[in-house]
Amino acid sequence: MTGDAWGDDARGIWQSQESAVTRMSMEEMRARARRWNREFEGTNWIAFACAAVLLLFFVPMLLISETTLQRAGAAIGIVSAAYVVGVGLRIASRRRWVDDSATCVRAYKAQLERRRQADMGAARTILLMMTGCALLGSPGDVGSWALRAVGQLGAGIVVYVYISRQARRFQQRIAELDRLDGD
Repeated sequence: MTGDAWGDDARGIWQSQESAVTRMSMEEMRARARRWNREFEGTNWIAFACAAVLLLFFVPMLLISETTLQRAGAAIGIVSAAYVVGVGLRIASRRRWVDDSATCVRAYKAQLERRRQADMGAARTILLMMTGCALLGSPGDVGSWALRAVGQLGAGIVVYVYISRQARRFQQRIAELDRLDGD
């Protein structure tokens, strides 16, 4: 779906709304925006839970690893846990994504940007984690080890491409909202 097609859909939905006007006070709009932010902030713990799971797996693997390649894989897995925490902190630290005077378009654009950042952080974390997993296997038979490693790394790449594609869609919507906000 292109950004233009989405804009046409958004305009069509907007133009087909009922013409009965319901007034919402500024305080009601601010209350809804605060609730939306609280709901999103309620998901901030997910990055830390993911990091904990990754650490529960990769730290013991680092301790029991026999080869340098396995240790490198465990270290990459630990880096993926640190990365997801960094992304979570970066997103959570921007408490004021939108000021109180923001229009609906700017508020929605800020939420899309937050979601895009979260998705890209998740995609990169998964790619790092799968790279670490690919290196963890015991290299007894080189052929089967290489096949497993390529399979795991390939799965990480497929997931990365899928999630980053969704993030690009968010970016297209953000660009469309920039154009609408400028009008």
